[in-house]
Amino acid sequence: MIRIYIIFFIISKFLFSMDSFLGYWELANKKVVIEIKKEKDEYVGYVRWLKDKKYPKGDLMEGMEQIDRNNPNKNLRDRKVMNLQVVGGMELNKEKNKLEKGWVYDSWNGKYYYGSAKIVDKETILLRGSLDKFGILGYTQKIKRVDILNKTLTIKKK
Repeated sequence: MIRIYIIFFIISKFLFSMDSFLGYWELANKKVVIEIKKEKDEYVGYVRWLKDKKYPKGDLMEGMEQIDRNNPNKNLRDRKVMNLQVVGGMELNKEKNKLEKGWVYDSWNGKYYYGSAKIVDKETILLRGSLDKFGILGYTQKIKRVDILNKTLTIKKK
């Protein structure tokens, strides 16, 4: 009986120590999925899925793969949006419920923002980009955890 309790304790300790920020997250517009992962001591995020990989009809670049065309640095405007780093420099706070001191990049307008992320529950994060490092002037979006299987998007059901 004691062995069962020890095994249960070890398994529950492992499950609760898993990093809640890591994984694939669908943005509120349901057109982009980013992967948040840990590289060295910082949390970073990359675009891993786009609803529309190519520019739509009527766009000046219709049919071409989406690129970082609004980047303020002209030398970076030909980077593909797919696999583009859009989150960086974030650090886990002491309570382990918030990422702070990072940045968020919006490739649609070519702007960098001060970034943070806060856990709502195991399936939801509040991702914030702000003009000031205190997070007063900005925008928060609720992003949801998703599974990406065989290059298709499947939203996890509760």
